[in-house]
Amino acid sequence: MSQTIRNKYNKVAYSEKDLITGIIQNQDWAIREIYKTQYVVIKKMVYTFRNTTLEPNDIFQEGLTRAILNIRKGKFNQHSTFSTYLNGICKNICLKQLHQQKNIPVIEEQTPDFQEEDLYYEMLSLINHIKAHLNTNCREIIDLRFNQDDKQTDKLNPKNKLTGFEEIAERLNITTDNARQRFKRCLEQLRKMVFEHPEYKTLFD
Repeated sequence: MSQTIRNKYNKVAYSEKDLITGIIQNQDWAIREIYKTQYVVIKKMVYTFRNTTLEPNDIFQEGLTRAILNIRKGKFNQHSTFSTYLNGICKNICLKQLHQQKNIPVIEEQTPDFQEEDLYYEMLSLINHIKAHLNTNCREIIDLRFNQDDKQTDKLNPKNKLTGFEEIAERLNITTDNARQRFKRCLEQLRKMVFEHPEYKTLFD
């Protein structure tokens, strides 16, 4: 690890401008900082709905993905802080899921008291580490779907959205259904490996 990166990791606090710039530049330290400072906040928010079908980990990851894509598309106007912005996105995800289930959320006045652990920010590194152990086809289709493929260009994906399965199928010379099923299978494999990893249990126990 370079000294520059070490300095980033050892930095006590980041300004809002630092964080946004880090997200735009796809810097690992920025994502680590979000996990470190925001995961517990989102987890507490999800638990206020008192609905066992809501998965805090999934909601956080989906909300973070949406927030990052919006920032890179220039949709974050910075009229609010990033933490408020992320919280709003995750709350909307919760409400949408509950609406689809036709459940009425119950707001709890007192939120659970969670102790923030310093190891939370290691989550992203763990995912990337585990993904490296997937086979080449799985790594390729996951990276394509989440725009992590260096070969993708703004021309192919001008709005920086999740790559569509039709485009993925064309790039991999397979059918759209095949691309969709392969991605689903590979993502489930990655999720299973993450959830079963001893370090994950250490982070979130």
